[in-house]
Amino acid sequence: MFVLKGILRAESQEKILIYLLLREKGYGKAIAEFYGSSQNAIQKQLIRMEEDGVVVSRAIGKLQEYELNPRYPFLVHLTALIKKAIEAYPQDLTTKLTMTRNRPRKAEKPVVYANETVKAPFRTTVKQTK
Repeated sequence: MFVLKGILRAESQEKILIYLLLREKGYGKAIAEFYGSSQNAIQKQLIRMEEDGVVVSRAIGKLQEYELNPRYPFLVHLTALIKKAIEAYPQDLTTKLTMTRNRPRKAEKPVVYANETVKAPFRTTVKQTK
């Protein structure tokens, strides 16, 4: 789905902007894997967008982590435009984007949503002596 066609150069730019707006940060490979896109296409657009000042990156080891540039002069207007574009996307896609689980959940562990709190069970450790 390419909602901002005519405003952006490529569909991958829209995907990157939506991903970074909802998740705040991301790696090129993670963005490509999420959308099932070519990593090369995503990486090229990230480099172009960084050259244009829309996104910034920082090196973490051998990886580049990207985020929206907080100093971009039109950031407020850009985020408003992206939020409007997100409304046209299917709800399941936006839900998947806002979930940030990196590993599977244990079968017995309860699901806790952002606005809920769960009391952790009190655990004590007993020191054994010989």
